[in-house]
Amino acid sequence: MTPSSTSLRPTPSADWQQWLGDRTPTPVQAGAIPALLAGHDVITTARTGSGKTLAFLIPAAARGIGMTPVRGMRPELLVVTPTRELAVQIRDVARDLGMPAGRITGGITPNQTRTEASGKGVIAGTPGRLKDLITRGELSLAGLRYVVLDEADELLSLGFLKDVGDILRSAQKAAGQDLQIAMASATFPAAIREVAERFMRSPQRIDIAPARPAVAPAAGDVLGGATGATHLLQHTTREAVLDLAAEHAREALRLPGGCVVIFCRTKALVKRRAERLGELLPGETVTALQGNMDQKKRERTMDLLRSGASRVLVATDIAGRGIDLPEVRLVIHMDVAATAEDHVHRSGRTARAGRPGVNLVLLIPEQRELWRTVRRSLPAALQPPLTPEEGQIDRAIQEKQSQGRGGGRGGGQGRGPSRSSPPRDAAAPNRPHAEQGQKRAAKPQGSQRTDAGTGAGRVGPQPARRRR
Repeated sequence: MTPSSTSLRPTPSADWQQWLGDRTPTPVQAGAIPALLAGHDVITTARTGSGKTLAFLIPAAARGIGMTPVRGMRPELLVVTPTRELAVQIRDVARDLGMPAGRITGGITPNQTRTEASGKGVIAGTPGRLKDLITRGELSLAGLRYVVLDEADELLSLGFLKDVGDILRSAQKAAGQDLQIAMASATFPAAIREVAERFMRSPQRIDIAPARPAVAPAAGDVLGGATGATHLLQHTTREAVLDLAAEHAREALRLPGGCVVIFCRTKALVKRRAERLGELLPGETVTALQGNMDQKKRERTMDLLRSGASRVLVATDIAGRGIDLPEVRLVIHMDVAATAEDHVHRSGRTARAGRPGVNLVLLIPEQRELWRTVRRSLPAALQPPLTPEEGQIDRAIQEKQSQGRGGGRGGGQGRGPSRSSPPRDAAAPNRPHAEQGQKRAAKPQGSQRTDAGTGAGRVGPQPARRRR
């Protein structure tokens, strides 16, 4: 449905392609920009690196939204992002389009925030800080015409659902029915649909080459994917994973330019592994990005990476979300992502804007079960080829589950005495061992082991010697 106000419609001279210069529109830009110019609310689902930032900024610039300075903190365009780094990136892209843009995030003082955001027609910010300033009346939404939720799935998965809802309610109350809302996301979980139904008016969906999952996902979860990358998996061990990561990074960086992003599951691992990789990669500056770093250090890290002074980044999932680095040749998952959505966003750091890239999962035995769960929910386009080791693991898990249901050997149902039961004619000297055997036999049947030919579960001196 097109809003009744004509203020959101393009003027006849608004040729949006002129804002791209010599660049060819990406599929998401070609689909989303005309819909936004027509005044529709829009949800774009496309892999990261597909040009979504320009897809929601160009329609505003083409209509003059956010193009002129304002009084105080009273933006016409508000972009809500999950991370500080992404807010800075969006601010910089908006400035490149000639839009007076600022950001409101954590990590800077109130005075710095006022200096950064006052007079700006475009503000990009994180939910907590935006909501705080709105609640205190320092950030006015009275002149707001356009709201964007960027990396919307990440906003919701990180627990910002309530803050996002409060911001949208305040925006609609202040701006009225003319407010236009856009959401950009790499995935489309059920929570996004709920937000769309509550706050958006007949939004148009722009889905760019959604991949078909190899296994049907859970109800309400549809994942997009970074289909331009090559996806690989390599088995390793906890002891060897760091050396293997260094070897792959070294190979990827043989040619000048480009960089490597390595994901770890905790802040402590990021710090420790970044230091060790710095030793294993002489001549390379290895930088770290994790949640405990203050804003100045985070920005310094991003400056080093964008300038090429550093070509290796080690990051946690939260710190690495939304970062846009030029030519990431290789993403290494040193730890398996906690969810399929996290894996999608990690993978989206490479193969951006049509460039080639590689996603490599380094799988240690301790994380095989987690990887099996994540893999089953990934789009087919993001799944590495199944390795023989994974096939063996899957069969072993299925057999174990079958035994646990009592369907395999050792289930003990209808098969007579268990092999772990003591023989009825056990000699008196061995009776203490026989009693121990009876106690073992009294365990739930699903937990019994029946290792034929190994002596396991027998009574008498031989098992006693093995226990020593």
